[in-house]
Formats: sequence, structure tokens, C-alpha cells
Amino acid sequence: MKKSFITGVLATTMSISCFQPVSAFAETSKTEVKQTSTQHVMVRNTLSNSIRTLGAQTPLIQAYGLVILQQPNVKIDAMSSLTNHQQFAKNNVREWMDQYNPKLMDLNQEMMRFSTRFNSYYSKLHDLAGEANTNEEAKTNFVSAFNRFQGQVEMIQYDMEQILLELNRYETLLIQDSENFSERAGVALQSLQGTNGDVTQLRADIKRIQEEIQNELTNILNRPKEIINGSINIGKQVFTITTNGAQSKTIDFVSISSLSDELINVSDSQTKEAAYRIQQKQQELLPLIQKLSQTQIQATQITLIEDQVDGFTELIKRQITTLEYLLEDWKALNGTMVQIQTNLETNESIDSHTLQTQLTQFKKLSDEMNKQTSQYEDFITNVRVK
Repeated sequence: MKKSFITGVLATTMSISCFQPVSAFAETSKTEVKQTSTQHVMVRNTLSNSIRTLGAQTPLIQAYGLVILQQPNVKIDAMSSLTNHQQFAKNNVREWMDQYNPKLMDLNQEMMRFSTRFNSYYSKLHDLAGEANTNEEAKTNFVSAFNRFQGQVEMIQYDMEQILLELNRYETLLIQDSENFSERAGVALQSLQGTNGDVTQLRADIKRIQEEIQNELTNILNRPKEIINGSINIGKQVFTITTNGAQSKTIDFVSISSLSDELINVSDSQTKEAAYRIQQKQQELLPLIQKLSQTQIQATQITLIEDQVDGFTELIKRQITTLEYLLEDWKALNGTMVQIQTNLETNESIDSHTLQTQLTQFKKLSDEMNKQTSQYEDFITNVRVK
């Protein structure tokens, strides 16, 4: 049996929704925290799935980026600037890989270190909280330790917001470059199409099927079960075209060519169904590419490259939106810790039982954080792009 599942998945656009950016860091500053009795401070003991999702999307972004970098430069006599805009797209990929993706990896490490420290000190904190109502020294030690943890959370929030600020600026230029490439591509395709109206329809059908394939690939990588070793393989697709004069030509393009067996031969039925749907859609897609190539080879090249650039852009937008969700979660955590901290500093009476309950809730949140940051690491180490 074949050891890899050939899908011929082309890097494409993924449809997502854009969300409003979160508010500024100052919203959770101590000066704005409303003082409330400690027993009324509720700790949200779960995180959204944002950390894990950031990791799950990373291999796919890397695959898109490598496809763009390896794609041959398109050359259209009537639109020489198209090559320049393709180079802009390649530069944007390099910038993401060299600057921004490493910052997200460092952020994940920061959160992992925090959860590890908190969990290792949890028992001591819990004991100190139990004595805080009757033992002044225990209260002082608890407040000191809790303040240090809150300071770490605040620093991570600051780093998170700085990364998001940089990514929003990067996204603005990325979208602008992507739109400019699409605009030039549209003009070039119009000049190539001539009187043949099939090009427009074939191009639309190819885009639609590639989006559907991409959604299925995303479903496979985001399945809720364990992250296992596997690979996303990049290869070259080659078509042989026979022109009207019976002269053969070839067209080649780089794409995500296969997924390893480990990524698809799993027990959950949803993943197997997604893999089967990819096979079906691939059978629909390849004849369309073949037909478009027979109509106009250059139009095919432009269509595929444009879809790859658009797909990379949409994935980056999704990654930034996911980071915004994570920041919302983190601000809620920091705000709760600041409120408890303020109450401890201003209230002489402390309810030790309530304080211990809140610590237990923090422990659950920290465990979830540790789980998701480990999953992030698993995605970037176990799912290889080659």
C-alpha cells in the first residue's frame, strides 16, 4: 500500500471572519480596578482554545510560505510588474518566517514557563492562603508571592500586545501587497483571455474547489485528538499540454503535494471523512487545471500563484485574530489577579477559604495553559513541512 496519501492540495484561500481588535493594555491597569471584596472575585478557570489553535495553524502557514518561495517567477510580457509583486509576496513570507513566527514561539514559551512555575509553587501558595486570615507572616508571604506571579502575567500581556501591534502593521502591508498582486493578475488575465470566456469560469471553479480542499486540510490538522508525528509534503505538479499544432508543452507548479499516513490514518471518523472528501475534490480539480492549461498556460500559472498568495494572507489574518482572542483571555486573567491583589492590600480581613478556592481555579487555568502550550510545541515539532 502506498505510504503517503497524495492529495495534490494547492495552497489556497481560506475564508474567515475579521474581528474588531481588542482594547488597549491600560484597561486592566491597577488604577482602573474596581475594589470588590475578595469573595466576589471570580476566576475564569478555562482558557479558550487559542493557544492550541496558534500552534495548529503554524505548519499550514509554513507550508503556504514555502510553496510561495519555491514557485517559479511568472513572466508576462504585457505585465512585467507582476513579477515584482510576486517578489513582494516572497519577501512577506520571509519576514513572517524570520521575524514574527519566532516571536509567537517565544510567547508560547513564556506562557509555558509561567504555568510551570505556578504549578510548582501552588501547594505552598495554597498552604499560605489557608493561614492568611490568622497568621500575619503567612499573609505577607502569600501577598509577596502572588504579586510576583501577577507581575509575570502583566509582563506576558505586555509582550503579547507588542507582538499584536507589530502583526497588525504587518497585516496592513500584507493585505495591500496581496490586493495589488490580484489587481495586476486580473489585468494580465484579461489580456490573455481575449475572446475565450472559458478562462474566467475555469478560474472561478478552480478557486472554489481549492478553498474546499483547504478547509478539509484545516479540519485534519485541527482535530481535537492528540497531535501525532506526521508531515505536510511539498512537491511539483507537472502537466503535459498538447497545443493545436500538436506540439507538447509542460507546465509545472509547486504545491502541497501530500500528507503522511500518520496524519490521516487515525481512528476518528471525521478525519477519515475529511481525507476522503479531499480525494474527491482533487479528482474534480486536476481536470480543470488541465483544461485551463490547454486554453492558456500563462493564465494557469497566474491563477495558481494568486491563490497561493491570497491563501497565505488569509491564514495570517486568521493567526492574528486568534492572537486577539488569546489576548482577551489573558487580560481577563490579569484583571482578576490585579483585583485580588488590590483587595489583599486594602482589606484587613481575609477569607482564607475563598482565597484557597480562587487558587484552585487558577490552578485549573494553569493546567489548561500548560496543556495548550505543550500542544503548540507538539504541532511545530511533530508536524513537519518538507
